[in-house]
Amino acid sequence: MILPRLVRSKFWVWSILVVLVVVTALRIGFSFLVQPETVERGLEQAMENWTGAQVHIGKETHFSFWPYPRVTLRDVRVVPDGSGELISAETVSATFDLLGALRGHPSFSDFELVRPIVRLRREADGTFNWRHSGWLVEAIEATKATGSKPASDPSKERIGTITLVDGVLEIVSGESRPYRISDIDGTVTWPTLRQRLSMTLSGVSNGEMTRLSFDTDQPLALFAGRDATVRASVTADPGAISFEGAANLSGSGFVNGAVQLSTPSLSRLLSWQGRDIPAVSTIGQMTVEANVATSGYAARLENVKLALDGTKATGVLDLNMPPESVPRIGGTLAFDRIDLRAFLSAFSPLPGADQNAPTIDTTFIHQFGMDLRLSAGTATFAPFALKDLAAGMRIENGRASFDIGDSTLLDGRLTGRIALAEEGFRGGGKLQFSLSNVDMGSIASTLALPGPLPSGIGSADFELSTKLPLWATTPSDMSGKFRLRMGSGTLTHFNRQSFEKLAAQGDFFSMSAAGDGSFDFTRADVEARLDRGLAELTKAEIEGSDTLLTLSGMVPYRTGSLALAGLLKDRTTADATNGKPGISFFVGGSWPDPVISPASILTGRQPRQ
Repeated sequence: MILPRLVRSKFWVWSILVVLVVVTALRIGFSFLVQPETVERGLEQAMENWTGAQVHIGKETHFSFWPYPRVTLRDVRVVPDGSGELISAETVSATFDLLGALRGHPSFSDFELVRPIVRLRREADGTFNWRHSGWLVEAIEATKATGSKPASDPSKERIGTITLVDGVLEIVSGESRPYRISDIDGTVTWPTLRQRLSMTLSGVSNGEMTRLSFDTDQPLALFAGRDATVRASVTADPGAISFEGAANLSGSGFVNGAVQLSTPSLSRLLSWQGRDIPAVSTIGQMTVEANVATSGYAARLENVKLALDGTKATGVLDLNMPPESVPRIGGTLAFDRIDLRAFLSAFSPLPGADQNAPTIDTTFIHQFGMDLRLSAGTATFAPFALKDLAAGMRIENGRASFDIGDSTLLDGRLTGRIALAEEGFRGGGKLQFSLSNVDMGSIASTLALPGPLPSGIGSADFELSTKLPLWATTPSDMSGKFRLRMGSGTLTHFNRQSFEKLAAQGDFFSMSAAGDGSFDFTRADVEARLDRGLAELTKAEIEGSDTLLTLSGMVPYRTGSLALAGLLKDRTTADATNGKPGISFFVGGSWPDPVISPASILTGRQPRQ
């Protein structure tokens, strides 16, 4: 049993040795039988057939036969007729078949280009320096003509794998600055023209390491302007985008499929692509998932899932990027929750280091257009929260506006409009808001406003303007008018009886001395004109069941000061002669504890007892 096993093992050992010797002998023998000039010229011819350009070799060609036969061309230049250099490379190498080389017709595959530089230039007439010739172009033209398998089928040409090492791509259009991608490494796998094309490349684009992945099962159909399924992704530190679906590269080309975009900073992503839009400089992390369909310069994104700085939204978006105009964004987005202060400031950058900047930066209204409808279950504008917001954002022709069509605030209704335009507001903005059936006391408590203030359900109208961003301004920066209307309510921190008693004594007293109670009223009506920190109180009537309180004067609220004349009197009766004289007084000092000066001190008349 041992002897037969030993014989068999020796047989296999000798068999393997014989095969190795034969293979080695053939390799060595073929190296002497193969004509280097034939292989060298064959590779040159293959490159010329592929590019349709002339190939020039600057240095001696190198051959190797182990472990595979390989030819290496050095100092290679590819030059189309009548134009500059298209491709240059330190070396171009490829494997070749020995039997084909012996017959004088070698075939090549598995190419490697070391330090190639590809220079694509778009001429004034719209053509490129890569001329419309070569068997790759012939295969594309044949696919265009037949749509299937052509009679003369150059698509059977074998390519294999193309490896790029430390390459450079330069694209020049007209007089513009060349677009350059450097440090390109990776592989392109394309067994034959009708088989799957896939590539995995990396390179430095605009200073960022970028990775590209692409594959398609119908490469010739894609290049011939027919529909093809593609999968592609581009990844870099500023952002990543991926696409899977149908694509068409014809003159009326399109893409239709699923797209995903993510970036840690939208402004960084745009800056990387050479676009500077200060309006979005405050937008941070963003991810978008959608089904995209393009037509010409327009794209429609359906089933959009948007995450923006922790806020999520769904909806539909329409993008239009005409070559001779600004980009436009339209559509509808439904947010679960949105921070209106952050959203609005994103479209109007806050003042920078120069705190003396006189106006808002309005360049964004000329950089893109927008017609966007928004809704949100909750919309915050600290310290307030709106419910069931329905709003619209519009930017067009140098004007921008944000309209709140409907929302719920403190169980009441809020509508309004923020408008911004370079013409008419000198780079500032205008604000119009209406509150209906809102709890005014809750507004005062939310803002932590001290002193005597009306509390109850009421309505208010604001019409204000400012030279600063509305969402970054303060009340003292505004000008315009204001009106408050209320039904039954309470004036807090105002004891009418204590006030009358102190006023009757004819001495100065602080408002807090009469602030140990409240005054119920049946009606309140307040109107004022505002001018950058100064309010002129044109009308202020607070009417109780038997008493009327009126105020008028100036309120320099920038400093918290008051300068008001007031009158507290019984309500007018049919017989005015029977009515008691009212208490006239002056309100001075600062809020929330001003000083009350009865008129008797100023006039010398006896106060009402």
